[in-house]
Formats: sequence, C-alpha cells, structure tokens
Amino acid sequence: MKTTIQFHKYSGNGNDFVVLDHPTYEVTSKLVKSLCSRHFGVGADGVLVLTSAEGVDGRMQIFNADGGEAEMCGNGIRCLVTYLDHLQKARKDIYKIKTMNGLYEVTRRDGAFAVEMSEIKDKNLYDLSLFNEYNRAFYINTGVPHLVFLVHDVKRIDIKSRAPQYRFHKLFPNGTNVSFVQILEGEQTAYVRTYERGVEDETHSCGTGLTAAGMALNFWNGWKENITLKTLGGTQRVFIGDKVYYSGEVTACFQGEFYL
Repeated sequence: MKTTIQFHKYSGNGNDFVVLDHPTYEVTSKLVKSLCSRHFGVGADGVLVLTSAEGVDGRMQIFNADGGEAEMCGNGIRCLVTYLDHLQKARKDIYKIKTMNGLYEVTRRDGAFAVEMSEIKDKNLYDLSLFNEYNRAFYINTGVPHLVFLVHDVKRIDIKSRAPQYRFHKLFPNGTNVSFVQILEGEQTAYVRTYERGVEDETHSCGTGLTAAGMALNFWNGWKENITLKTLGGTQRVFIGDKVYYSGEVTACFQGEFYL
C-alpha cells in the first residue's frame, strides 16, 4: 500500500523546498531524494520538516537534495516561517525556530521575513593562501561552512567544474559550500553565485552563502549595514551591524500529495 504524503512547496528567491508538517512517517534519505527529484518527484533543493518543540514556534530539520541532513539554511528557515505565518489567524512579528545549530529569531520586516544569523564563527579558520588563483578568498561558518572567492566576472565562472574541487578539498574536513562574488557599481552592491554542499549544484539563492558573502565584503572592504546582493533568484539583502540579518523574497508555490 502506498504512503500518501501531504506537502507544501515554498521558494526563497528560487532556493526551493518541500515542507512536511509534523509527519507521522519516517523521513528517510530515500524519501528526501524522491521528493527533491525534479523529474520524478516534487522537485526541490531540500526538504524542511516542521515539528514541535517547547518554548518555540517550531523545530526545523533541513535535508539537502542528496538526502543528507544540514545544520542550518537561511532561505529554508524563512520559507518555514512564511508557511507558519500563513497558518496563523493572529500573525506574529517575531518567530522563534529551533534548528540543529540552536535557536533562531525570524522578524517581519518591510512585508517579508529577516532571519537573525546568530551562528557566525570560524572566520578564516584555515590558511587560504593556496587559493591564489582568485583576487581574494574568505572562509566563515554562517550556520554551515562557506568558502568565498572575489572575482572580476562572476557570470563567466564555470561553477559546475570549478566549485567541486574546493567543495571537497582536503583542507575542509566536512566539506564546504563555495561562493563566487563580483562587486558591482552602486553602493555596497555585489553579485553572488553559490555552489551548495548537499545539493551538489549551483542554487538560485543561498541564505547562508549570501550572509558569508556579506561577511567577506565586510572583512575585505568594510561594508556594513545594508548590503545588496544579486543572485540568479533575484535581489536579497544582508544587514551587518551589532547583529547580522539576511532577508529576501519568499513565494508560496503550491501544495499537494506525493505517493511513495
């Protein structure tokens, strides 16, 4: 007998997710891969599993398209909170979500949700001098590890061939996400492309990657407060002050049933 799975599909600037609300079945690697398949499933970069936890609005588990669980996802948490907000009769301005990493606050700002990126650590933990083929290199963990390169022309980068050599580099014991950044004309504006660990491909947007890019630009050029970052999925923003926030657009795509 087939299992019927109720799901919702959300997208954060093209970084798309299948949301499973309090599933009564086991969310296995096989199920995640099936749901994320763009030819035989719903199609997504990952699966978000919403469950209850004491003292917060929800607990989020994040599974990448390869079936592996991730620690954190900036777009994922904004998608999950948007889903929760759609369910509320009395909507809230601040939602608290628990992840594998810890507790995150997501705040309503200018008609959208901004997540406080509270897990930022390991800035330039590794010696990056060996990556001298790029203008600059930067490493940071913004919930998940990110390696950021500054380049002259980001759109000419063959990201599928270049990124994997760094994503699996022996310098990073748990692997890393890889972002390429080009500074654009305009005040504190850049274009970012990210190759995501677990998706094993470029995604239209990556919240933790954009936060890492913002932190890199802050380290290199002193950028702070409102930083505008353009991606394949549109324009997003990182705010760097006493706290760091990431925000962008979220779209409710559709809901349905999946049969396994």
